[in-house]
Parts: sequence; structure tokens; C-alpha cells
Amino acid sequence: MTAILQLNRVSKRYGAVRASDDLSMHLDEGEALGVIGPNGSGKTTMFNIITGITKADQGQIFFEGTEITVLRTFERCRRGIARSFQIPHPFAGMSVFENLLVGATFGDRKSERAAYDRCAEILQETGLAAKANVRAGSLTLLDRKRLELARALATNPKVLLLDEIAGGLTERECRVLVEEVGRIRARGVSIVWIEHVVHALMAVVDRLMVMNFGRKIDDGEPGRVMRSRAVKDIYMGQEDDAI
Repeated sequence: MTAILQLNRVSKRYGAVRASDDLSMHLDEGEALGVIGPNGSGKTTMFNIITGITKADQGQIFFEGTEITVLRTFERCRRGIARSFQIPHPFAGMSVFENLLVGATFGDRKSERAAYDRCAEILQETGLAAKANVRAGSLTLLDRKRLELARALATNPKVLLLDEIAGGLTERECRVLVEEVGRIRARGVSIVWIEHVVHALMAVVDRLMVMNFGRKIDDGEPGRVMRSRAVKDIYMGQEDDAI
């Protein structure tokens, strides 16, 4: 398969701390990749580097075969890289629909008419249609996470980066979210999903990557990775659902 996204020996230091340490990874077109690792292992730093929020000290980033290492965040978004945040960051004073319009008009540069139509479709897809005119700051946690997802989709991504969107949800809410991610993937969007709720990942992803201390320490078929010595060593015998 063809890699749509690739990191080549990327490193990032904060003083003596290596948040990314000679990290290489790839995401194939149409693939769903899960990423696990303890807090502080460099998972979110990897997302920040991919999206341009954080500048790597060394290494290269490729998207669709073209190097994007020096591109700014909005340029990467317009090429087709979108993300959600672990803690939702909506425009709290704007409505749900207005939040989506920002993504469609600035991220995907759609015309006003096309943006309205696309945002209406996404509201239906993500279960937010009834709350289109609700102020984003008043949403429940589940709906704020749905809005994070919806706003990212409004940019028309080819690659979607999900940062712990299942965290803090009930089991029922988690199932709803997993179904939504599955539908997005079925449309051909490539996904990288960081998550501590491992059973959610296992329901969606093709491949699992394990990180620790800024490094990739295992990568492969999810069942094999979860049984690996590397995972057992990192989590010191914790139950899988606690990872």
C-alpha cells in the first residue's frame, strides 16, 4: 500500500526531555492506525509535529509523497490533515453550525453555499443536527467531542488525527463514537487514533503502534501487539482496559 503520511526520524527536545526521539512512522492510504502508550510517551507531541503546531528539531514529514516539514499549520490543514484535541477547543461563544462553517470556509476554502451544504451533511452524520444553533460552550462532553470530530470533518480531511476522543465517556457513549469513527473510515479517510480506551481502538484500527519516551517500540497487528512483551513491560501487568 501507499503511505499517505510518513515521519522520518523526527526528534523534539524540551530541555533534557525527549518528547520525540528519532521517531519514524507511516500511515497507509485508507488505513486506521491506533497509538497507545503511557502519559508523557510523546503521542500528542507527535500530533503537534504532524500538524505544525510544534516544530521538530530534526527529521522530515511527508504527506502524499511531498515533504511538508516547513509548512505552516493552516497549509497542512488545507492539504488534507485535520485533528481533534484531547480537551475539546470549540469556539465557545459561537453556535455548533458556526463552528463547522469556520472549518469549511477556512480549512477547506469552500464557497459560502457549498460550506452551508457540507456543514448540514456533517451535522446529520455526527448526530448534531438538532443542536445546530446551540452555543458550543453549553454542550455536554459527548457533544463537545462530536463537535471536535465534526469541525475536523468540515475541513474535508484525507488524514484525520484523533486524540483520546473516547476519554471520559460512558460505555454507551463510547460505542456511539466508535460507530461514527467507523463510518468516517468507511468513506476512505485515513485515521491515526491516540486512545487509552483500548477496546475502542481494537474495534476500528488495522494496526497498533506503541510509544514510550518519545520512541516507537512496537508496531503491527493489534492482537499481537497487545500480547507483546513490550506492552506488558510498559504497563506492569495493568488490565488492558486501563491502558
